[in-house]
Amino acid sequence: MDEHALIERVYDHVESSAVDKAAVACLRLARKIGDSFNVVVFLRELYPDHHQLKVAFFEETQQLKKEAQDFLWKSTQRSWLEERSLDYSLAEDEDKKVLAMGVGDLIREVEQMEKSIEDLRLPPGMGEFDTAAFTDRHSQLKSRMRLKIQACHTILERIRTRCLNYATRIEQQLQAAGRASDFMASVQNDVHNYYAERSRTTYEKLRKAASLIGSKEPEDHALLLTAIRRAVKAVADYHFPPQPRPVECRDGVTRELGEEQYLNRLQEFCVSLTPSSSSSKLLQAEMAYLSTFVRRLNDVASKGVHAEVTSLEAKQGLLGLYLFVSNLIAKIEQKQEA
Repeated sequence: MDEHALIERVYDHVESSAVDKAAVACLRLARKIGDSFNVVVFLRELYPDHHQLKVAFFEETQQLKKEAQDFLWKSTQRSWLEERSLDYSLAEDEDKKVLAMGVGDLIREVEQMEKSIEDLRLPPGMGEFDTAAFTDRHSQLKSRMRLKIQACHTILERIRTRCLNYATRIEQQLQAAGRASDFMASVQNDVHNYYAERSRTTYEKLRKAASLIGSKEPEDHALLLTAIRRAVKAVADYHFPPQPRPVECRDGVTRELGEEQYLNRLQEFCVSLTPSSSSSKLLQAEMAYLSTFVRRLNDVASKGVHAEVTSLEAKQGLLGLYLFVSNLIAKIEQKQEA
């Protein structure tokens, strides 16, 4: 079941006041998206037994460092205590105001108390004095039961609200991520369309890199690094082909801009493309980031070790490439229209 289906399930359970089921659905949702904090939060809702909670906590957090485990335990405990604290005590000790019961136990406690109150109804046929004694004996007991029912309902409503707020927040996050994904898909599509019409080689190199982005295979991770370098070189080759002789650059320095100096060629093309402005500075900053990343890839490749660049870094590199090329295309088109 995906995240959206779990969110809808939480909403259904919240609307029907099935708070225990809503908490289970929230736990599944937190696990699905890797939200360790709320995994522990909802474990606390479901496991009133301290030993059971400790076992479940260890199973969920054993991959984390001790410092992270301690933080999760203490911070979720504070949250749980705040949720379970009442303004009054249900015991003789006025300081005992925490209702330490699991969400399922809270529901069953309400059902049991209501049944017990029903059982304390005045039996038919009792005399006047017996009726007075029965009423006096059980009135305080009923009052305590009703107070506990009220306390259980208060805590259940807090849990229900927590479930609703959590599902709403995750839904909003997913919507925001979807919009970001749509934007990146649009950028990627525009870049591909531009080169498909002008440079088939560049188009194929970019497509190859993009096709590897979602893979979990270590071999594809290594291929992605290579594909990014090749895509950057293809962009440089198209816009500023290798030069057979040294070239005097815009900064007055004469440089070799041959086959292997593709980053310098691409950078020189960016400098020559736009005058000094805030937008051109952004393009040059993106170029500087891309150059730093690709030079690192080159250093790693020369050592024959791909693992020194993480999968996350490789994805960031590809994202940087597409944003840079999109900006580059915009500058080219602006210059052509001028």
